[in-house]
Amino acid sequence: MTLFPVVMPVGEAAHKASGEEKVDRLSQIAREALKLSAEKSGVRLGELHQDENGVPRPIDGNYWSLSHKPKYVAAVVSKDRVGIDVEEMKPRTESLFAYLASDQEWELTEKSWDTFFRYWTAKEAVLKAVGVGISGLKTCRIVSVPDENHIILDYKGQISLVEQLRYDNHIISVLKNENQVEWVILDKS
Repeated sequence: MTLFPVVMPVGEAAHKASGEEKVDRLSQIAREALKLSAEKSGVRLGELHQDENGVPRPIDGNYWSLSHKPKYVAAVVSKDRVGIDVEEMKPRTESLFAYLASDQEWELTEKSWDTFFRYWTAKEAVLKAVGVGISGLKTCRIVSVPDENHIILDYKGQISLVEQLRYDNHIISVLKNENQVEWVILDKS
C-alpha cells in the first residue's frame, strides 16, 4: 500500500487564537489534512472517534493519525496501524536527551538536536500506532539509523520502520513498515 502523509501549514487564524481555541483550530486543520490523505488513498472516512485514552479508532478497517504544532499539522490514513508526528526542530533543555533515549541508542549516530528530533518523532509515530503515547518512550528503542530519512525501532519485540521528512525547520515521521510513502506537502500560499 502507498501511504500519503499530508503536511499542511497552519493559517493566520490559528496563530491568533490562544488556549483551547487554538488547540481546537489546530485539530480542525489536522482533520482537513487527514481528509486529503484519505482522498489520495482512495478511502472514505466517516466520523472520527477516539477511545477513552484518546487513541484514534479505525473506521471500516482504516487507521488514522494526526499531529499538530503551531506552524504545521500532519495526518495520514492507512490499512495498517499507523502513527505520525511533527515537531519543530528548536533546541530544548539538554536533560531531555537522557529522557528520550539510552546511551546505547545515542551511540548509533551523532548526538545532536537534529538526531534528538528524529528520535523523538520516530518514537512518537510508533507509540501512536500501538496506542501508548509518550509513556512508552523508554520501552520504544532505536535499533538502527540506516540513512537520514529512516529509523528502525523495537517496541516490545515488534520491529518498525519509520520514514522521515525535513521541511521548513520541522521533522515529520510516519510509521512506514512495508508501505511506500508519497509525501503530500501543501505550501503556505
